[in-house]
Amino acid sequence: MIDPAFERDPGAAPTLREARRVVGWGLGFWGAAQLAVAVFGNNATGLLAAQAVLAEWGAGRIGVTWSDPLRAMPSARALAKRASLGAAMGAGGAALVVVLALVTRAATTAPALPAAASLALGLVVSTLSAVRDELFLRGVVLRATRGLLPGWAALAACGAAAAAGRFGMEGVLGLSLLVEALRGVALGAVWIRDRGAWMAVGANAAWTWMLQSVVRGGLLDLRFATESDAGLPALLTVAAAAGLGVRWAVARRHPS
Repeated sequence: MIDPAFERDPGAAPTLREARRVVGWGLGFWGAAQLAVAVFGNNATGLLAAQAVLAEWGAGRIGVTWSDPLRAMPSARALAKRASLGAAMGAGGAALVVVLALVTRAATTAPALPAAASLALGLVVSTLSAVRDELFLRGVVLRATRGLLPGWAALAACGAAAAAGRFGMEGVLGLSLLVEALRGVALGAVWIRDRGAWMAVGANAAWTWMLQSVVRGGLLDLRFATESDAGLPALLTVAAAAGLGVRWAVARRHPS
């Protein structure tokens, strides 16, 4: 079990022993989320919903919070502003990927009719997967490393966890893992700067929604030479975002 004193003060830096417990419980919850596949089978939306709920419950059990627990409870307007700012960053990054892909001919356009149902379902799926991944792959990692590692090392750990999570779900080695690792670094920096999950969830969801739904038949139909989030345009974009994110987060000089 996690030390009750540790649970009561999510802002406290863990001891090495407590950090090991956080990682152990986090891995356990992540494993349980993956086992949910056996229950939901081909129902991808139901699976993601169950994983998001498990992530929320499990991450909360080990002191991962959506907002800084040492500050006053933010208003709904403030939370919406944080999530919207994150969404703008994620959508901007995805838009840059699209522009680079078109300029370098890594993607071509095809005729398409807007599909409202596809866009709506894609938004739900993107948001659920963002909640799962942010709480498990960034929140747990930053909770375990807060105060124990330098900021850059904690962000590197976020990148490693992101790549490991993608490999665990896809089992494929390639450029996609490097892209995911750098994206994990960038999103970890957003966590540190925002001191919580709202902005990072918004950025993650918008990025995925844009590249998996909006430009894949929802609003536009782009044909990518590789996966939209695994090619050179995506790599260049997330590398720049990771570099800027590290500078942005470290300049704040406080834990996540």
